[in-house]
Amino acid sequence: MAETDQSPPNGSVDKAEDAVAEKSPSSSVCSSSEMDLAAVKQDAKAEAAGNQITRTNLINTLLICLLQLLNFMERYSLPGILPVIIDELDLSNLQGGLLQSSFIVSYVVVAPLVGYLGDRFSRKIILIVGLSVWSLVSLAGSYMTTYSSLLALRCLGGIGEATYSAIGPAMIADMFVGDTRSNMLAMFYFMMLVGGGLGYITGSGVAAATGSWNWGLRVTPILSLISVILIVIFLKEPARGESEGSRLVSTSWKKDIIYLLHNRSFMFSTTASVALVFVIGAIGVWGPQFVVLSRKVISDDEHTFEEISLVYGVISIVSGITAVVSGALMGIKLRARYPEADALICGIGMLLSVPFFYGFLVAGLEPLYWIYILSFIALWFINLNWALVGDILLYVVVPTRRATAETFQIMSVHVFGDASSPFIIGLISDAFEPLIESDSVDYRKYRSLQYALLINPFIQLLSAALFLVGSWHLLGDRDKAKRAVANGNAIALPRVSN
Repeated sequence: MAETDQSPPNGSVDKAEDAVAEKSPSSSVCSSSEMDLAAVKQDAKAEAAGNQITRTNLINTLLICLLQLLNFMERYSLPGILPVIIDELDLSNLQGGLLQSSFIVSYVVVAPLVGYLGDRFSRKIILIVGLSVWSLVSLAGSYMTTYSSLLALRCLGGIGEATYSAIGPAMIADMFVGDTRSNMLAMFYFMMLVGGGLGYITGSGVAAATGSWNWGLRVTPILSLISVILIVIFLKEPARGESEGSRLVSTSWKKDIIYLLHNRSFMFSTTASVALVFVIGAIGVWGPQFVVLSRKVISDDEHTFEEISLVYGVISIVSGITAVVSGALMGIKLRARYPEADALICGIGMLLSVPFFYGFLVAGLEPLYWIYILSFIALWFINLNWALVGDILLYVVVPTRRATAETFQIMSVHVFGDASSPFIIGLISDAFEPLIESDSVDYRKYRSLQYALLINPFIQLLSAALFLVGSWHLLGDRDKAKRAVANGNAIALPRVSN
């Protein structure tokens, strides 16, 4: 695999960031004011050049968004048919949760490698290889008929997201800056929510139409193989940092990780996102099952599982699209006046989602429209965050470390977030079930799942607090990244002599 970074070695990111700190009476370096002026000029130049939406950049972005859509369609095809699988294979909630969480096994192996290679080698080749393997593995999994074989292949399901999730946003950042970048990221992240909703719909719909849950898992892998062909033909990889005029060069992986660990805005945003994704993962997997069990408890035979999955999918899509677009627009409008707006919107959104999510859980035996309304509002406030979190990462991390940063963040939110929560909720639910006194199996299952899901409002409060604390550091970390890029290009600035 050949290296494709087209940036000439004008200066490493470490030298660029440390230029001011290393001043001494015996050395001649750019003054702080000169560096700030260079950063402002560089930022304005990049804004003007990077906001041009060319045909090539638009095609690249649409392909990246397609990958996001297909990955989450595949991820949430399973929850759309999970109750059927649990009944047919006679599984516990713990076993059902493991089917959804198991993708993390391959993700934690592949993602760090992709993050490292994505900052140094051809990202197009990485995408083609990784997505081809993922598509074939996912297709093979749809033919499994036993729990052990299905679980084994579901463990390899993380290869797809590990391949594109770090590379995709970094490539968008290489093509656009400023408000255009925010808009493109908004499109990328609401594809995740559209994909999740379509996953429920296609999974349950195809399974119902064919009479086999296996067919519900076959739609996305076929589409993924087609996407690989489109990437081979149409994707044109941009140079790293092209939109910002960056000439920084890659550094060692160890230095990249140390840099990220000391980037306070990045770390607070990442830990807050872990809590956010924990909640999304829990409700995404167990939400339809919770609603189905609530209908069984009150002997409501009018609403079928397929209907509930369809409505839940529509709620996910509509709340996702409207919230992501709203969050991105809020960020664009407020950022100029309130530089910390992105993190503040995320924190306030998580805070406002808490009462509605709690209401969704305690209203489980009420009329179905109340459950749908409360879940829609809760998801809307949570989904305000997606494009903003992605934008924060891109403007507080320098271009040559973005793929590593994306990998670090996404791996963290998966390992401790949506890969853990289905398993943890299933485990807690199974532990509570024997303690509930009732002759009705459905009631015990419903109440135990409700108790397990009640940990989520507390995690939402934690996420809100982390976002709000992170806002205190956002402006300084953003300006530091801008100065690093400018200093990397400002080698010829006049030196100050003593």
